[in-house]
Amino acid sequence: MDVAVLGTSTTGHALAAWCLRSDAAVRLYGDDANAVMDSVDAVQRRAGREGAIDGTTGLEAAVGGADVVFDLTGREIDARRDLLAEVEALVAAETLLVVGDTSDRITAVAAGLRRPGRALGIHVVDPAESRLVELVVAEQTTADTRDRTVSFVESLDATPIVVRDTPGFATTRLDLAAITEAVRMVEEGVASVTAIDRALELGRDHPIGPLGLADRLGLDTVLSALELLALDLGGRFDPPALLFEKVEAGDLGRQTGTGFYEWEQGERVGPAQPNPTVETRSAEPDER
Repeated sequence: MDVAVLGTSTTGHALAAWCLRSDAAVRLYGDDANAVMDSVDAVQRRAGREGAIDGTTGLEAAVGGADVVFDLTGREIDARRDLLAEVEALVAAETLLVVGDTSDRITAVAAGLRRPGRALGIHVVDPAESRLVELVVAEQTTADTRDRTVSFVESLDATPIVVRDTPGFATTRLDLAAITEAVRMVEEGVASVTAIDRALELGRDHPIGPLGLADRLGLDTVLSALELLALDLGGRFDPPALLFEKVEAGDLGRQTGTGFYEWEQGERVGPAQPNPTVETRSAEPDER
């Protein structure tokens, strides 16, 4: 397989490294020659091998003869449509166009193509830790495109899940739903910060609980994501008042040292305030 990776993001590095390990030939494309060559080195280190990988600032050199083109440039929708239209003119009719690193609906991005059925979206859930990949099926995506992309991702020793093109990635929505409910539980004094996280860390074998995850992501990032989802999906993603309060106070989580936890050198050292405790009676009431 010949694979073109457009963009030098962390996700692009991960996908390129997976392709190298699977003996695919990879061409990395970017606007800046130094960033491209640095990315080639980073991908080789990540893959643990040199492999068949080249870098280029020429779009035709990158995509010519490619079986799969990953667009991970992170451009705004109009610029992305222009780029993909240019790519489409340079590749074969059966070449897959896979769009990632975007908050735009894939259906809207694909609308600028002559053959929009060849396009679908991708979200690598955690490039550093996981090989779970969401494949986002646009309204135009054909069954052949879906099936070929599923097979390709599986050939990279990754696990694809197929999802419909809706606001927010599926895994992100699940994370945000858990975070939102956890913050509300803190607000309502249901349990302590540590207890809430342990409920999923120990009870459901999650690597990190929702409040710890929120701190890692950045509470400002979580708030922005919830506000965007709430516009499309309504009240279930309305941000809790406590989240607003922490962001306004500058307590953004790991990056600032305080969020729902106190952090030192990137590690949790204990819960921050508020950290409710469950009230109990001091003694049995007098019998009457």
